[in-house]
Amino acid sequence: MRTRLLAALILCCGVSAGAARADGFDSAFITRLSSAVIKITASGAGNLTYSGSGVVVGKNEVLTNCHVTRNSDYVAAIKGALRFAAVSQRADVLRDLCLLTTEEMFLAPVPVRTTADLGTGETVYFYGYPGGVEAFFTEGRVSALHPYAASRVIETSAGFGLGASGGGLFDKTGALVGITTFLSAGHSGYYYAMPADWLDTLRKQTAEPLGALKGQAVWELPVSEQPDFLRMQRLAEAGDWAAALAHTTAWVAADAGNFDAWLSHGQALARNQKIDQGIVALQKALVMAPTDANVIRALGAVLAQAGRAQESEALLARLAPEDRDCSLGC
Repeated sequence: MRTRLLAALILCCGVSAGAARADGFDSAFITRLSSAVIKITASGAGNLTYSGSGVVVGKNEVLTNCHVTRNSDYVAAIKGALRFAAVSQRADVLRDLCLLTTEEMFLAPVPVRTTADLGTGETVYFYGYPGGVEAFFTEGRVSALHPYAASRVIETSAGFGLGASGGGLFDKTGALVGITTFLSAGHSGYYYAMPADWLDTLRKQTAEPLGALKGQAVWELPVSEQPDFLRMQRLAEAGDWAAALAHTTAWVAADAGNFDAWLSHGQALARNQKIDQGIVALQKALVMAPTDANVIRALGAVLAQAGRAQESEALLARLAPEDRDCSLGC
C-alpha cells in the first residue's frame, strides 16, 4: 500500500514534470505515442484559458480529463501547427474523463488496453504536455491497482507534474492503459491515472454541446466521500493506524470481494500488533489476487514479523528480484 497523502490538486495549469527519460527507446515507439498525444486548450467565461493534454482514441475522438475542459465552451486539440476544434463532448465528471469529438482530424488513434490484465510492477510510460508547452516522456512502473467502478485506478511511479492532466499512460506495446489525472502531495509522491477502459462507457453516452460542467471529480470530493482506497492512504500517511483499522474493518464488511480492502485491512491489523489476524486478512487478499506484488510483499513482511521466516522467503520467491525491494520505486 502506498502511503502518500493525496492532495486535491487540479492539474491543468501547473509546471512541468521531471526530466524526460526517452533514451534507449526505439524512436518508432516514441513517435507512435507522439502522434496520438496532443495539447488541449480550453477557454470560457472571464477569458480564462486552461491547458492540458489529450489522447486520440478513435476517429475524431480525444480522451482527456474533465477538469481540464469543464469551465469552457471552446476546446481545441493542437498538434504542432494544426488546431482541431472540439464540437461536442461526452462527460463523466465524477470519474474525471471527457471524450471530445473534434472536427475532421487526421491523427491515428492508439489502441486501448483494459486494466483487467495489467499487473503490479509492469513497466509503463507517461507522455504528455505538462503546462501545455513541451512534450515529456517518462518511464515508471505500475505501483498499485485499486478496484473502483468496475475497473482499477492505476497508481504509478511514472512521474508527471502539474499541468499534465489528460496525458497518456502507455504499456510497452504503446497501448493506452490510463489517463494521467492527479498526484500525491510532496516531492516523492505517487501518480494516478484513470483507467482508459472506461472509454467504452463514455461512448455509450449521448454527445452534448460544449459548455460548463457541474460536479467534482472523485479525488476532489470531501475525504469522507472519496473511495475507500484514497481514504486509507490518507490515514496511513498520517500514521493513524487505529483509525485505519476502523476504516478497513468497515471496508471489508462492505466489499468483501475486494483484494485491496483485505490488503489494507491486513496491513492495518499488523500495524496494530494484531499479527495473526493480519496474516489471515492478507491470505484472503492473496487468494483474490495471487500475483499482485503488493499483496505478496505485505504478507511476506508480516509472516517474517511473526517469526515464520521460511514461509516468508518461499512466498517472496514468487517475485522477480526487482519486485521484492521497492526502495527504488515500484
